[in-house]
Amino acid sequence: MTTACAVLLESSTRGEPATERYATADVVVSGYPFVPRAEALGEALEKLPAVARVVSELSFPATAVDGSGEPVEAPWGGPSLGHAWDSAVLGAFALTRGRAPDRGDEVVLDGALAARLGKGPGDSVRLAGPDGPRAYRVVGVADPPRRLARQYAVFHAPAEAARLTAGSAAPVRAVGVVAEASADAGTLRRQVEREVRRVHGDGAAPVVVSSGAARAEAEFWNVPDPGSVLSSLVGTFGVLALFVAGFVVSGTLSLAVSGRLTEIGLLRAVAATTGQIRRMIAAEALLVTVAAALVGVPGGIGLAFLLHGFLVDGEVLPPSFTLSVGPAAPWVTVGLTLLTAQLASLAAARRASRVRPVEVLRESAAPTRRLGLPRVVAGVVVLAAAGGVLGAIASGRLDGAGGTAEGMVLVLMAGVALLAPPLFRAAGAVVLTPVRPLLPKEGRWAVRNLRRQNARSAATGAPLVLALSLTTTLLCAPLIAAEGTERADRRRLLADHVVTSARPVLAPGFAERAAQIPGVAAVSGRLPVSGELRRADDGDDGDGGDGEARSVSGGRLVAMRADAVGRLLDLGVHAGSLDGLGGTSLALGDGAARDLGAGVGDEIHVDWDDGTRSTFRVAAVYSRDRGFADALLPRTAAARHAADPLEDTVLVRTAPGADRAGVGRRLAALAAEYPGARVEGAEGGAPARSEGSRGAAGVFVLLLLLLINAFTAIAVVNTLGMATADRRREFALLRLAGAQPAQVLRMLAWEAVLVSAVALSLAAVVGLAVLVPLSLSLTGSPVPPLPAGPLAALALAAPALAAATTTLVAATSMRRTAATPGGLAAAVS
Repeated sequence: MTTACAVLLESSTRGEPATERYATADVVVSGYPFVPRAEALGEALEKLPAVARVVSELSFPATAVDGSGEPVEAPWGGPSLGHAWDSAVLGAFALTRGRAPDRGDEVVLDGALAARLGKGPGDSVRLAGPDGPRAYRVVGVADPPRRLARQYAVFHAPAEAARLTAGSAAPVRAVGVVAEASADAGTLRRQVEREVRRVHGDGAAPVVVSSGAARAEAEFWNVPDPGSVLSSLVGTFGVLALFVAGFVVSGTLSLAVSGRLTEIGLLRAVAATTGQIRRMIAAEALLVTVAAALVGVPGGIGLAFLLHGFLVDGEVLPPSFTLSVGPAAPWVTVGLTLLTAQLASLAAARRASRVRPVEVLRESAAPTRRLGLPRVVAGVVVLAAAGGVLGAIASGRLDGAGGTAEGMVLVLMAGVALLAPPLFRAAGAVVLTPVRPLLPKEGRWAVRNLRRQNARSAATGAPLVLALSLTTTLLCAPLIAAEGTERADRRRLLADHVVTSARPVLAPGFAERAAQIPGVAAVSGRLPVSGELRRADDGDDGDGGDGEARSVSGGRLVAMRADAVGRLLDLGVHAGSLDGLGGTSLALGDGAARDLGAGVGDEIHVDWDDGTRSTFRVAAVYSRDRGFADALLPRTAAARHAADPLEDTVLVRTAPGADRAGVGRRLAALAAEYPGARVEGAEGGAPARSEGSRGAAGVFVLLLLLLINAFTAIAVVNTLGMATADRRREFALLRLAGAQPAQVLRMLAWEAVLVSAVALSLAAVVGLAVLVPLSLSLTGSPVPPLPAGPLAALALAAPALAAATTTLVAATSMRRTAATPGGLAAAVS
C-alpha cells in the first residue's frame, strides 16, 4: 500500500501539465486573474528587438448548452472560456472548417467542443456568457496542433469580445509574447521581466512571467492540476497506510517477542547480554522487512497501476496522466518501512532483553505488563495535547476545524497505543463486569482470562480500535460539515426562494429580471470577488501604524445589492447596521474584524486582484460569517473587480401578502431560460443540497477506507492466530483438567467477541472525542450525524472475524496435540 502511494505521489510530481492555449507563446505575462495596465505593458514589450508579436488575451465565461438544455462542462474540471479570435495565434489555432468570426453573433468552436455538441459551420449554439444565455451562429471550427484536453474554447469577433468584457476594470487575462526565430528564450524572458518591473514596479502588481512548462500554470491558474489533486490525496493515503502498518507491526512484534520469553531467558542464562538480545531481534526484523520488500515493492507497483486505472476510469484523472515508476518511490518506501520496523522491534525488545533467567517460568505462567514511566508520561502528554486541540475546536477558537479534527484521530490513537494495556484493563472493567453474570460458563471463563491478559488483549484489539475509529471519523466528518453548512444557511436565510446553479452561469441580468416579477420584495445575486483586506491606518500608509500591516488575504469576499441584503439575510449584526451598507461602506465578519482589529467606522482598504485599490468604511460587524463571507461589499463598487461576473446563487424574498407559490412558479419559468439554474427552498427553508456524484476526494476516501479495513482484517487474523497458537500449553492443561474441546472453543469464541466489544467501546470513545468537538464547532450540537449502516456492518464484522479466526486456529492446534501419543502431557511439559 505504501509503495503504491509513493509511486502515485512520484508520478504526480514528475508529470507536468501540458500547455494548450498558450503553446505558441514563448513568454506569457499573466494575471491572477488580471493584468493591470496591459495596454502600456504591450506597447513596451513590442519595442523589444527579439519580439515578433505581442497579443493581449481577453477571456470571459462562455459555457455551451447542449440539446437537452444543460451546460456542457469542460473535461477534468477545466475552464470553458470565450476569447477574441485575434488571440488564437497564442495556441496556433488553425481553422479546420469554415472561416473566422466577423460579426457579433458569430463564433468559432474548438474541435473538442464542436465534436461534443455535434456542431459545425452553419449550426446554431447557445452560450451562457456575461450577458446571459445567447444564441450564436457557428462559422468555423479550429484546433491547435494538439487538440485541447482540459478546456473548451470559443472564439468571438474582437469587437464582441471587447463588448462582453467592457464591465471589467482590467479585462486582459494574459499578454503573450511570440519571439523572433533567432531569439534566445532565456534572454527574452529576462527582457520581459525587466519591462514588467519598469511598467508595474517591483511587486506592485499581481502578474507572473512564465515560460516553458510554467505557461500551463498561467493558463489554468484557477483550475486544480490533476497532479496536485492526486498528490494531496495519496500523500494523506500514504501517511495513513504507514501509520496503520506501524501500529500493526508494533503489536505483532510485541506479541511475537513475548511468546519467546523462555528462549530469551535461556540465552540470558548462557551469558547473552541485553545488547545482543536487542540486536538479534532487530536483525530478525531487518531480515523480515527485506523479505517483505521483495514481495511488497513489486506488488505495490502493480497496485499503483490498478489504482491509476481505477482513477482514470472514474474520471478522477485524465487519460493523458501517465504513471511514472522511478527509483525514488521504492527506495523511499523501503527506507520508511525499515525505520518503522526497527522502531517497533526496539520497543518490543526493550523489555524482553531485560528478562532474568529465573523469571522465565513465572513470566510464561502469568505474564505481567508494567509500563515504564517514560511511556506512561508520553502517553498522558499526547492525550492531553490532543484534548487541548479538540477543546479549541469545540470552542471555535481554531480555524480549519474539519481537517484538524480528522488529523487528531491519529494523535489520539498514538496515545492509546502508548497506554494500551491499562486502557484495555479499564475498558474491560467497564464493559465486561456488568455483563459477566449474564454470560454462560464459558463466557465467564473468557472474562477471567481477559482481565488477567491485558497485554494480549491490547495487542489483538488495538488494530480494531484504529480501523474503527479512523473509519468512523472519515465517514462522519463530511456529514458534520454538510450539516453545519445547512444549519448556518438556515439560520442566516430570510429569502423565500433560492435560485442556484451547479456552476456560475447566472448573469447579472437574471436578478434584474427576477426583481420585475410581481410580488417580489427583494432580490440579489451573490457575487464572489477576490481581494486583500487591509486596515487603512496600518503600516503601509504611514498614519501612525506600528509598521506591521494587519491584513486578511485569501478570504471570502461577497458582493450583493446593498439595499436588499437586510431583507434577504440575517447575518447576526451586533455592531453598526446594514442600512449603512453601500457606496463606500462594507460589513465585516467577526473573524475578519478580529484579524484586522477593526470596528464600525474604521477605514478598510481592499486591494483588488486587478491591481487597483478601493477604500471602504465599516458600516457593520456580523457574527454569522461561517460558510458565508469575511466581508460583504456593495455590488455596485465590487462588480468591476470580479474575476468572473457570473453568479451561482440568487436570493429572492416575497412581499408580505403576495402569492409565494406564484412567485416560485414564475421564478422556475425564468430559471428554465438559464442552463443549469434551478429554484430551491421554495417552501421558505434553506436551499436543498443535492447529493450529486462524489468528487475525487470522496472516491479516494472510500477506496482508502476499504483498503485500510482490509489491511486491518489481515492484521487481526495474523495477530489472533499467533496469540492463539501460542496458547497450546494452556489448552492442554484445560483438556487434562477435564474440559471438552467444544468448551475450550466456546470460551475462545467468547474471548474474541468480548475483546471486540472492548475494542469497539474504545473506538467509540476515540471517535466521539473527535466528532463531538467538531460537531459543536460546526453545528452547535454535541450529537454528530452517524452513518448507521456502515458502522453497524463494521461492528458486526469485527467480532465475527475475531471469533472465526480464534476458533479455527485453536481447533487446529488442539487436534494436532491430541493426535500425538501423550500429546497433551507433552504440550503441558
